[in-house]
Amino acid sequence: MPAGADRLVALMFGEALAPRERSPEEGGGAPLAPLERLPGPSGGAALTLEGVAFGDHRLDVRIAHLAVRRGEVIGLAGLEGSGQRLLLRACAGLLRARRGRVVVGGADLTGRPYPAFLRAGVGYLPADRRREGLIAGLSIEEHVALRAPRPGFFLRPREIRRAAERAIEALRIRGRPDTPVERLSGGNQQRTQLALLPAGLALLLLEQPTRGLDLASARWVWEQLLARCRAGAALLFASSDLDELMRYSDRILVFSGGRVSPPVRVADLTLDRLGRMIGGELDGAAPPSAPGAPAPPPAPAGSDR
Repeated sequence: MPAGADRLVALMFGEALAPRERSPEEGGGAPLAPLERLPGPSGGAALTLEGVAFGDHRLDVRIAHLAVRRGEVIGLAGLEGSGQRLLLRACAGLLRARRGRVVVGGADLTGRPYPAFLRAGVGYLPADRRREGLIAGLSIEEHVALRAPRPGFFLRPREIRRAAERAIEALRIRGRPDTPVERLSGGNQQRTQLALLPAGLALLLLEQPTRGLDLASARWVWEQLLARCRAGAALLFASSDLDELMRYSDRILVFSGGRVSPPVRVADLTLDRLGRMIGGELDGAAPPSAPGAPAPPPAPAGSDR
């Protein structure tokens, strides 16, 4: 017998279609008050995708049109491995789209390398902090040195140490400049990743931004991310936490079986509907294509709101 939405989502994510319990200091089971943020997107386009197709050896993903405004938060929902990571990497310049256009802040970056996306103000935080986000064996100070601008050939050790101390204080990292990053807790590794992001980003891409963190650390991370949004950055994040997706997103794209839904406003969603979409009940999604198959011509560009 087919599983219902409650059972399906519980099997996929390990929790039922209901907000998880919260600690007493967060309300003892009452809904957590939303963090302060802007009423909605308030700027121009931060990211525009037109007729894009991308994938890997087992999955092809197509998105006819997506426009993300500055200050907007877009959540990416679905079973892991359904294409969310591929989308984030394509928007970061780490995966080249097979067709279509990728535009960041008005600059057409289609086919451009990763450094061009960095210069355009794109930041990317992968889910695997130890293997992809940080370099084991290097200290916080050495990570700061790697990200520091280089006006000359030589780095100034005292300036780098002061910059590391400022980052530790500002992001409340529990460590010293010479602490190797692998000795930090998961929460402090995430704080270190955030500290390494440059100011003034136009687009911030994140995989599982609070996975493995306690409730207080997760809330603190979102305080920093929403502060970035208030400063004008757009944010795309993938999460397997349905409550996190519903709480922080303005709109959500759902990935299921090689298909991607049009963006849905969170105001029009419930946890039950989101669970059913993850289970395959997608309205208006393009059918999946075989890996390596040519993508059809893109649909006429129009509003996805």
